[in-house]
Amino acid sequence: MPISEYVRQLREKVGQTPILLVGVAGVVINEAGEVLLQRRSDNGEWVLPGGALDPGEEPAEAVVREVWEETAVLVQPERVIAVYGGEDLFVRYPNGDQAYIVSITFACRPLHGEPRVNDDESLEVRYFPLDQLPPMSERHRVRIRLAVQNNPSCHFRYTPKLSGGIQA
Repeated sequence: MPISEYVRQLREKVGQTPILLVGVAGVVINEAGEVLLQRRSDNGEWVLPGGALDPGEEPAEAVVREVWEETAVLVQPERVIAVYGGEDLFVRYPNGDQAYIVSITFACRPLHGEPRVNDDESLEVRYFPLDQLPPMSERHRVRIRLAVQNNPSCHFRYTPKLSGGIQA
């Protein structure tokens, strides 16, 4: 996986210390009701296409760019369906770098392009019927369910506490 120039320069200063990164993911559902997935080249897992924002980049523009780079499918983002962060989005990369990810997930409509491996981040790219998803993390399945529900609200996790751990 290529590292962005921004992250490379940041890593020169902070080493492998955990950093905060903002990422996007796209739940791309075609007219047949199938969802677009990619099988990652670094760990072989099936995931939603996505990646990190570049400095100054709008999240919606980033999801269009990332889906295109990984799948060769041009998409139209339609709504934000989820925003997640926290401990379960902590990543330790194979080289030892660490990051906490804040992930913004968009429901997207494909505009054109046939899915194919379009960069070195994917081993395989294809649409799956919703009742025939490959083995994948529950966090991706949740986002797919949220996109299919077509609910206009955004999903996020929240435990009502004031700063310092005081219950509200």
